[in-house]
Amino acid sequence: MRWIVVFLLSLILTGCSDKSGNSPIKSEGGKPVTFEIGKVFCPQCHMDLKSLKDSVELIEGKDVTLFDDIGCTVLWMKKKGIDPNSVKIWVFSRDTKHWIDAKKAFYSLTDATPMGYGFGAYENGKKGMISFDEMRMNMLRGLTLKDPRIRKKLLGY
Repeated sequence: MRWIVVFLLSLILTGCSDKSGNSPIKSEGGKPVTFEIGKVFCPQCHMDLKSLKDSVELIEGKDVTLFDDIGCTVLWMKKKGIDPNSVKIWVFSRDTKHWIDAKKAFYSLTDATPMGYGFGAYENGKKGMISFDEMRMNMLRGLTLKDPRIRKKLLGY
């Protein structure tokens, strides 16, 4: 009987633990870090980071949190009560293929991103792209490609 109770308690505790699968990752000087693709999970959607494309690093002090989509980053910051101005956010640029400051990036509205929000980050802006603040407000308002009305307006389907 005692073993059954211990087994059930261990199952309950495992179910309540952090499912991110991430080991603590530290940044020196707020710079982007390297990580192993496929071995790190987004704390918002719990998907693994399949590539650098669209990935995000949020650095709070020395602690790094990794995301597969900038939309997940915005939602997670809201859930945790984190002000974007209090942290460093790096996003992997689609055009220059390196880490850039997410707050200085330009965002497309129509890219195929891991979670389907549509906000691909670019170092070089083009007509129709929006700022970090605009992307963040769209994300918080649900104005993404996941909304059928927005998708139809932007993509025609």
